[in-house]
Amino acid sequence: MRNIQYTLIIYISAALTNTAALVDAADLDTPRKNEPPRIGVVKFPVASLDPVDVENAERIRLIASKNIGLSEKLSVIPIHILDNFIAEHEISILKLYNTNEMEKIPVNFAQYLVTGFISAEEKNYRVKINLLDIQKKEFLFSEEALIGNKNETIFWNGIKNLTSTFLEKLDNSIFAFEPEIEKPYRIGDTGPAGGLIFYAKSAYGDGWRYLEAAPPETEFQASWGLEFEDAILPSLFSTSGNIGGGRGNTENFIANSYMFPQNEKTPRLAATGCRALDFGGYTDWFLPSKDELMFMYANLASCGLGGFRGDAYWSSTESSYEYAYFQSFREGKQFFNGYKLTPLAVRAVRAF
Repeated sequence: MRNIQYTLIIYISAALTNTAALVDAADLDTPRKNEPPRIGVVKFPVASLDPVDVENAERIRLIASKNIGLSEKLSVIPIHILDNFIAEHEISILKLYNTNEMEKIPVNFAQYLVTGFISAEEKNYRVKINLLDIQKKEFLFSEEALIGNKNETIFWNGIKNLTSTFLEKLDNSIFAFEPEIEKPYRIGDTGPAGGLIFYAKSAYGDGWRYLEAAPPETEFQASWGLEFEDAILPSLFSTSGNIGGGRGNTENFIANSYMFPQNEKTPRLAATGCRALDFGGYTDWFLPSKDELMFMYANLASCGLGGFRGDAYWSSTESSYEYAYFQSFREGKQFFNGYKLTPLAVRAVRAF
């Protein structure tokens, strides 16, 4: 399969070079009139140290960039130019969901960025592709698929189908958007995925307005981290405690899962369990930050809503190497000293 991989990488690279929609390096300084929006596909982190998995992650990125380059409505920034720009400006790919990180990218360089993450799961890759709007400084949408990686034809077709679906969704999101009459939600209302709304902003921003807690039947018990070779993993030291921080915390957690032992005995952790949840037609669930968890308690549990037990629930906010924040749904208090290896209750949330 390696020889086929190298051949395909050369082929795809050549195709990218010849794509008419690609932006020339000399034209990136200033925007031109009537120029299509510029879009860049950043490196896709992969939760594996296996060289084959790293190669395949780059292949997926190349194919995504090539497919997007086929759209005459978009101008794709060449990968080497985008990589140089990210390195020179010290931009963190794992923190691109953060508004402060997006502000490092001038809109005359890129109006949109495609990010992604790949995790190796036995004979498959779970591939998630996201679209960020650099002009509005917000996350727009994501698309994901489970792709077989042992058969070349299945692997190739899986990536092609995923990126084609993503491109169609991207095209409709950017160019064919027709504002719908917004359905207002109130605290306690049933959300699109069948959970309950527990937080609402005054208006949309950063790609969302409402936070929805998953129904009680999705709840599970899990540790925050695990012990491996006398170390507690992961230790991120960059998690947010704010409203709107849970999704980024979870993505950061998943991106660092390459540190974990990858085998059938690896326990389900709080963040990975939320990330793997497929419920109500949605797969964008995450482990809430400590402030999001506080509002979940105050606006739902304390009012007898949501089917919560009087247990301690994990947040995605880390406090130290060994500890993370948790919320007591019995006392209504929040604590910073939750030992990461202790199993606690977990309730996933989503933002929309």
